[in-house]
Amino acid sequence: MKPTPPFVVKSGLVALAAVAAVAPTPPARVESMYSRGVYLSLQRVITGASNLTRVAVLDVLLGLAIVAAAVWLVARIRRRGSSGWGRTLLRIVGDALVASACVYLVFLAVWGLNYRRQSLRATLDFDQTRITHDALGALLNRAVDELNSLHGPAHGREWPSLDAMPAALAPAFEEAQRGLGLPRTAVVGRPKSSLLSWYFPRAAIDGMTDPFALEVIVNPEVLPFERPAVLAHEWAHLAGFADESEASFVGWIACVQGDEQARYSAWLSLFLHLASDVPADEYRAAMDRLDSGARDDLQAIVARVRRAVPIVRTAARRVYDGYLKANRVKSGVKSYDEVVALIAGTRFDSAGRPLLRRANP
Repeated sequence: MKPTPPFVVKSGLVALAAVAAVAPTPPARVESMYSRGVYLSLQRVITGASNLTRVAVLDVLLGLAIVAAAVWLVARIRRRGSSGWGRTLLRIVGDALVASACVYLVFLAVWGLNYRRQSLRATLDFDQTRITHDALGALLNRAVDELNSLHGPAHGREWPSLDAMPAALAPAFEEAQRGLGLPRTAVVGRPKSSLLSWYFPRAAIDGMTDPFALEVIVNPEVLPFERPAVLAHEWAHLAGFADESEASFVGWIACVQGDEQARYSAWLSLFLHLASDVPADEYRAAMDRLDSGARDDLQAIVARVRRAVPIVRTAARRVYDGYLKANRVKSGVKSYDEVVALIAGTRFDSAGRPLLRRANP
């Protein structure tokens, strides 16, 4: 039997990636077979392995990719022989296309298919008609009350370092996952720094989840009272909630079931999101009702974000918006603020746990 020609293999990989990018995928099937099945098993292994080192595996992967690309490019140029630059450039472009197809297929298999899972709205006791002006106003007022009551206890003891955060927050995050009816819980990732850490403050990025090593990288300039909400959000991504609003929702649930510091961080984060959902005059009135301590913390967060480099922040936002839309998140970066609607439209029990609509898939 003759071996398959390399051209056929390469063409097949590119075609497979193209089909995978546009093929319709039933959300319920992705939810039951991948997000709640294969993915959670895979995540426990990959994150468990990446947790063994303080070094960001993403840095290693990026370094290896750059070196491999440079070596491959030099080799291609040296082998051009009598082919000429035109044909050599075509081969370089073709090889780059094949490499991109392979990376994309790995991305989908390891994490990316979570973008196609069933919406949380189908699992939660969620009703769009609950999202009214009065409901949003009530949520804003509750945020004010929670921040005023929690500021003292939250600041009454030292905020844990990023390294200490998993021990403080992991139990609440596990409980939040169980409350959503997941058949097994995700392994939390240790928060890491990266060579990209210099870029995060300039682009106003609080953190990211590495979709290949399934690890969490946090902006080192995130303020202590932001850390619980930021870390819980990234852990929600690790748990398979790719949509930004759903990751924020799951992270918020985890924090409000945690200690005073976690709850305070959750309500700070939600208060900032509410700025896009309530009239400006009502938001200003809510700010005026805040005690000086909570108001100072909010202003400190705003000041940190404003230290970003405008051109870098705008470029990063546009790139990420395109990335989200390419992965079937129609609202792009606007999905971050949709967590408010998700909270306002969901019913909770007396302990703050979200109620489920029906049996989980």
